[in-house]
Amino acid sequence: MDPFSTFFTNHRHRRAIPGAGDPRYTRKHQNIVPDYVKTDPTKNPKIELIRQKRGKQICDTNTLNYIRKEYNVIPYKGKTKKLGSTGIKLYFDNQLNKFVIENESTGL
Repeated sequence: MDPFSTFFTNHRHRRAIPGAGDPRYTRKHQNIVPDYVKTDPTKNPKIELIRQKRGKQICDTNTLNYIRKEYNVIPYKGKTKKLGSTGIKLYFDNQLNKFVIENESTGL
């Protein structure tokens, strides 16, 4: 039996692909991937990656616009800002001459 921590993420209960075995059984739309596995296209992938792991990511203009809109944080060059309660810091790195997001806590 699977441990509790991996029971819902191992995809043990997969069904067969409809139409793969019987040629008479066809569906118009084959929704094979369940909704809980699909990624949300409205979220920023850099922030979601940093939220799960420790590390740093360089922000581009799309990420900065997303941070302004979603977290209501305006980045300044001399200040360190936090993105809500995520534990992610936004600051300007003088060596890279770019804004950087960093997660120091694992959060798990």
